[in-house]
Amino acid sequence: MEYMILWSLLFIYFLQGVWSEIKLEQSASEVKRPGERVKLLCTLSGYSLTSYNIFWIRQRPGRAPEWIGYMSTGNNSPGYASSFQSRFIITEEDSSSRQYLEITSLTAEDSAVYFCARESTDAFDYWGKGTMVTVTTATSTAPTVFPLVPCGTESGEMVTLGCLATGFNPPAVTFSWTKGGAALTDFIQYPAVQKGNVYTGVSQVRVRRQDWNAQQNLQCAVTHAAGNAQTIVTPPPPPPPPFKQNPTLKAFSSSSDEDDTYTASCFAKEFAPKTHNLKWLKNGVDVTSTIDLTESKNAAGKTLYNAASFLTVNSSDLNDQTRFTCLFTGGEGGSLNKTVIYKKNQCPGCVTSNVKVVIIGPTTEDMLVRKKGTITCAVTVQKDEPQITWEDEKLGDIASNPVTKVKDNGNTYVSKLDITYDEWTRGVTRFCVVHHEDLIEPLREPYKRDFGGNPQRPSVFMLPPLEQTNKAEVTLTCFVKDFFPKDVFVSWLVDDEEADSIYAFNTTEPIENNGFYSAYGQLFVSLDQWQRDDAVYSCVVYHESVVNTTRAIVRSIGYRTFDKNRIDLNMNINQDSKCSLQ
Repeated sequence: MEYMILWSLLFIYFLQGVWSEIKLEQSASEVKRPGERVKLLCTLSGYSLTSYNIFWIRQRPGRAPEWIGYMSTGNNSPGYASSFQSRFIITEEDSSSRQYLEITSLTAEDSAVYFCARESTDAFDYWGKGTMVTVTTATSTAPTVFPLVPCGTESGEMVTLGCLATGFNPPAVTFSWTKGGAALTDFIQYPAVQKGNVYTGVSQVRVRRQDWNAQQNLQCAVTHAAGNAQTIVTPPPPPPPPFKQNPTLKAFSSSSDEDDTYTASCFAKEFAPKTHNLKWLKNGVDVTSTIDLTESKNAAGKTLYNAASFLTVNSSDLNDQTRFTCLFTGGEGGSLNKTVIYKKNQCPGCVTSNVKVVIIGPTTEDMLVRKKGTITCAVTVQKDEPQITWEDEKLGDIASNPVTKVKDNGNTYVSKLDITYDEWTRGVTRFCVVHHEDLIEPLREPYKRDFGGNPQRPSVFMLPPLEQTNKAEVTLTCFVKDFFPKDVFVSWLVDDEEADSIYAFNTTEPIENNGFYSAYGQLFVSLDQWQRDDAVYSCVVYHESVVNTTRAIVRSIGYRTFDKNRIDLNMNINQDSKCSLQ
């Protein structure tokens, strides 16, 4: 009979019966130490209990299933295989339909999954889910549990969800699922897999899609000898809507007197998504030309697109009322348009003769001392107010101060753009863009601080004072040499206070020599002021190469300290001198 049962076991590992109410429910996994004992439970229901025998089977990892023994139910009469007659005890409680398998003096060889199964005509037709027994001396480690949800879109009415338990030891672990507090029984638990000294286990469950989409509370719980863990399984957040952005739309035009053509250009900058339409309308009629498309990314990593279209027509067919409109559809939705009006070039080669543009950069004092300044765009026209805007290197619009009219010159208009110290030192480019009816196309005047090379820190010397007795005046000179770039600012302090209007001072224009620059700063004081014993005069040199906390180099001199060193100064009158440094 043992041969027949084992043959059936190899070919019929699990059969689902037609009577779904028949159940063989087994106790939870057990972790024991060598020498201890364990008692496993199998509870029977759904059939006449005395009609079938219950068998116990052991499945060790990597081994063939082993028949342990059986219980002739209702008779409390067990039978055992020859190799399981000493430490294995099969008993029953007929009144409560409970079957037991007790194992004494456990060893590592007893680590296995133990199944109870119902015999029917020399085969097993119903099985319990098994109880894992682990016999180990290893330190137990509790699992960490993570939810597993579909990362794509599944079709059908059911959704498969998972629960991952990692980092536990021993491998005996039990999964359970609940939905809204109610237990789910239709799930799969896979055997634990070892990696290093710990194990990983997985369980799967299928739920109705409508329950999953309704955000019903699904919970996976894991029972383990070292501690239990659980996790809530929720649908991932819906994907964000597609990124959309309207472009900056600009249109320009120009005429050619060589071949009597008129060209209009349209640029749509930084829009998303890629789908768009860009076309030209001539007095409302479609005259679309070809489109060039490129792409880029913004600071957030979003892909943006740039489109350009150029339209060339014969100018002989145009008049001053001809309007060309660039029409863009896409981006955030709706449409954008820009219109240019044909104007015949009345003065070839002198299209800007009626519009004068002057760019004035920020002062050196503003940038080196205050760390910020303004770029000024002064536009002089013969009539009508111009429109003045600013653009960066990528032709993107930059916010600027409002356009103002110069009071003393009624035909000059000024627009100012703030610039930071960082932008100034990096040499960024800014464009002053002028629109005016006398211009066939907008006039772009660039500002860029060109210097090239690496900054070189200056050497600063306070030269001996020069007395002019006929004027009763003393000139103090601060020599700043071998610096790069040429932008430098020299200010003066009198007794640690900024020199006010009663003092005259100036700084020479830097002179270049072998790639480096030198300059002189001078302060003019009266002889009486100079001869005050307590007076201290300091020159303060600002340059972008100076990176100390004060961002400046200071050299000082006073009449009292100078008088003590008068002999030495006279002996070295032809050499640079650092007099009375304080």
